[in-house]
Amino acid sequence: MATEPLYTVITGATGGIGKSFARQLAAKKFNLILTDLNAAALEEMASGLRTTYGVGVRTEAVDLSDALQVARWVDQLAESDEIGGLVHCAGFGEGTLFHKEPLGRKRTMIQVHINAAVELVHAVLPGMIRRSKGFIVMVSSLAAFLPAPGSSIYAATKAFLNAFAESLHMEVHTFGIRVQSLCPGITRTGFHEKMHREQKRSRLAIRIPQMDADKVVDISLRCLDKGKVVCIPGWFNRAVKRALPLVPRKLFYLLSKKIGTQEA
Repeated sequence: MATEPLYTVITGATGGIGKSFARQLAAKKFNLILTDLNAAALEEMASGLRTTYGVGVRTEAVDLSDALQVARWVDQLAESDEIGGLVHCAGFGEGTLFHKEPLGRKRTMIQVHINAAVELVHAVLPGMIRRSKGFIVMVSSLAAFLPAPGSSIYAATKAFLNAFAESLHMEVHTFGIRVQSLCPGITRTGFHEKMHREQKRSRLAIRIPQMDADKVVDISLRCLDKGKVVCIPGWFNRAVKRALPLVPRKLFYLLSKKIGTQEA
């Protein structure tokens, strides 16, 4: 991958896949703008990346669930015209069945997963088009293809990101801009550990293979170099995606219910 002379924005940068993206892009000499909720954690991480890799790293503590904060920040990004890449990793999972979870949490998920992604892309894309280069990675999920009990809004927002990424690709690839929807399965981060504490998981779900975040990101960056728009890392996850059209929908619903949330 060629070195980007500008800055790459990474949301959700202090943990899991976002943290791996920050390390791997810094190692490739990309300058970074890291964003997350915790300003102290962001600056500690930025300091380490600057020291280790000698790249420019800036931080921005932004709550992506706050529409006003997002609006102010994206205005700044659009005015700066210095963004060569965007990696939208910020997100969270659902803890319970749709009718049992507060509506406010659903709105927050839509704001973080969808609204923030749309506003960020809209802010940085014009500069990329003018320069005829850039890249956008949106972290979706294998769940985009696997609606299940306990993940109604989560799966729907991730499916949105897939459609958004593919549509964007068709619009902007002629400008030299690469767009990717990254669809990992279960990955070893704090994300799934937190969900497991919040809900009971079936024995079948526990047996599903997990991937390391660093491996997921390595595959994502290689897919980006190859121009692959929907990137599904891991042989097991790709096999699941390929098998889905062959499974009758009634059978799929039964299997999905066994794997999904098992409430007490």
